[in-house]
Amino acid sequence: MRTLVALLAVAGLVAGTAACKEESDKPTVSASPGAPRSGSAPPVDIMTEARDTVALLYKGTFRPPDSGTRIAAKGKKLAILSLGQAAPSTATPVNAAAEAGQALGWSVHILDLEFDPRRAPGLVREAIALGVDAIITTIDCGYASDAFAEAKAKGILIAPLAAFDCTDPTVAGAVGPSQFTTFVNYGVSQVDNARYMASTGAIAASVLIAATNGTAKVLAFTDPTVTILSYTHAGFLAQMARCAGCTVLETVNLLSSEAPAASQAKVSEALARHPEANAIRSSHSSATQLSIAPALVASGRQHDVLVIGGEGGDRDLDLIRTKQGLNLTLGTDTAWFGWAVVDAVNSAFNGEQPRPAGLGSVLIDKDHNLPPSGPTQHNINFKSIYRKAWGVG
Repeated sequence: MRTLVALLAVAGLVAGTAACKEESDKPTVSASPGAPRSGSAPPVDIMTEARDTVALLYKGTFRPPDSGTRIAAKGKKLAILSLGQAAPSTATPVNAAAEAGQALGWSVHILDLEFDPRRAPGLVREAIALGVDAIITTIDCGYASDAFAEAKAKGILIAPLAAFDCTDPTVAGAVGPSQFTTFVNYGVSQVDNARYMASTGAIAASVLIAATNGTAKVLAFTDPTVTILSYTHAGFLAQMARCAGCTVLETVNLLSSEAPAASQAKVSEALARHPEANAIRSSHSSATQLSIAPALVASGRQHDVLVIGGEGGDRDLDLIRTKQGLNLTLGTDTAWFGWAVVDAVNSAFNGEQPRPAGLGSVLIDKDHNLPPSGPTQHNINFKSIYRKAWGVG
C-alpha cells in the first residue's frame, strides 16, 4: 500500500535560487536577462519565460478571499481526516481547518491515519459512526472508495484538502465514480486538477532555469505514493526538458514511510553519485527539513548546490536565514487552505457554490521577501474576512 504525505495543491509549488561558495556572493536568480550564452544555451523563449516567472513571483500573488456574506450553518459536526499529524505539511492546514470549524460553532473531530493507508476505510467509517455532517479529507478517495461512497450515500458532505477524488486513477489504477461533494474554489476546474498540478511543478523548473541561466544539473526528489507529488514531479520534468542546457541527473524517491535517517542516507548517496550536481529539487517541506537539508549540510556542499523546495513554512525560512540546506522557497500560508475548505463546506451546507478562496504565494530567498523572523508575511487577514463573512465576529 502507498504511504502518503499531506500537501496542499498550491503549497506543492516550489522554486529555488543558487547558493554561492563565497558568503559575499549574491544569488543568481534574476528577473532581468543575463548575457547570452553560446553552445548548448537554451532557447530564448524558455529563458524569457523563466525570468518572467521569477519577476512575477518576487512580487507575490496573494489576493483576499471573497468577502461576501455566507451565514454560518448552525449545529454542524465535522470530521477532518489527517494523513499524519506528525508531519507539519499535514498538521498545519488540518489544525487550521479545525480552528475554522470551531469559529463557526461546529463540533470538530480530527482523525489521524498516521501514514498507514490500510486504515483509511476504517477511518472514514469512524467518521460516519460519529454522526458527522461533513468530512474534510487529506486522504485520496481511492484508498477508501467504498467507505467514501457509504458516507456520500448517507448525505455526508465530503470535501478534499489536497486530496484527489476517485475520478483520478492514480491510486486505484482506474477511473471510478466521484465521491467528493464540494471543492475549494481555487479558480481552476476540478476536471483540470491533474493538469493544474503539473503546471505548478513547471514553476519550480522555471525558477531553477532562471537561477542557473539554463545550466542546471538537478537531483530531483519526490514521493511516487503521493498523487499531488506525482503530478508536480511530472510537470517539473516536462519543463526541465525544454531547457537545452539543463539535465535532470536522477530522480530519487523519498517515502513518508521511511525513517528520516533512511531518507537522509538516500540523499547522501545521490550526492555522492553525482558530484556534478549543482541543484536539488525538493518535493515538499517535510522532505527538505527532515532529509535533504541535513544530508546536504553533512556533505559540506550547502554553498555549492542550489536547493529548491518547501511550502515556505517557518522552519523552511529558518533554513534560508541560516544557510543550512535551503536557498529559496515559494512561500504560502498553509493555514489559509484549512479555512478555505471549511468555507467551501459551509457554503455547501447553505446550498451555495463555494466562493473564491483568494490565496497566493511569493518567492522567498535571502534577499527577497524574507522576514527577519517568523512565517511568510502578507497583508491579508483571511481569518477576519472569513469570520465577518460568516457573521461570527
